[in-house]
Amino acid sequence: MTARLAVLLALCYPLAVHVGITRGTPLMALGLFAILVLLASWQGLDARRRLLLALALAAGLAAAVLLNGAGLLLYTLPVFIQASLALVFLRSLRPGSTPLITRYALVMDARDSPEVRRYTRAVTIAWALLCAALAVTSTILALFAPAWVWSLFANGLSYLLLATLFALEFPVRRRVLGAQTRPGFLRYLLHLARVDHRQVLRCP
Repeated sequence: MTARLAVLLALCYPLAVHVGITRGTPLMALGLFAILVLLASWQGLDARRRLLLALALAAGLAAAVLLNGAGLLLYTLPVFIQASLALVFLRSLRPGSTPLITRYALVMDARDSPEVRRYTRAVTIAWALLCAALAVTSTILALFAPAWVWSLFANGLSYLLLATLFALEFPVRRRVLGAQTRPGFLRYLLHLARVDHRQVLRCP
């Protein structure tokens, strides 16, 4: 139930940010973001840490309102998220570390072959470059473009570009790796949904 609610709220979040930015009502979007953070962390925390996180998020919202920085925070969050994603992918490319997409491929029963490792490393690089480009573009638009232009990019086009890379990568993978891939996109998605993402991210 918690996961389904988090997915539903995540789908509503970009629209809430767009409305908040274009109409000058950012508090609802920030509140939604705080709830998302709490739901995403819920399973991994005990009761005491859940309470502390809830209090910290509430204090952050109150500070944003009191300092009149709610709108600025909405501009900052997409850049922070995109830059953080880029950093996660880039860190996994360090010597001695396993590229992030390689980790996912192996935990999803891909054959541990040189071809798989070369391909998944290249895909990890592609994800890192895309997320970094989105962060830079969002920053430039936030500084120099009208609010509605920035919002359409940060809360619409950027997600579309991420989804496009995700969707197009599977047929490319099948073409490059052939029999070493799973037989269908739906089965791939179902398997991906069952992966312990925290464990994958903790791997060296």
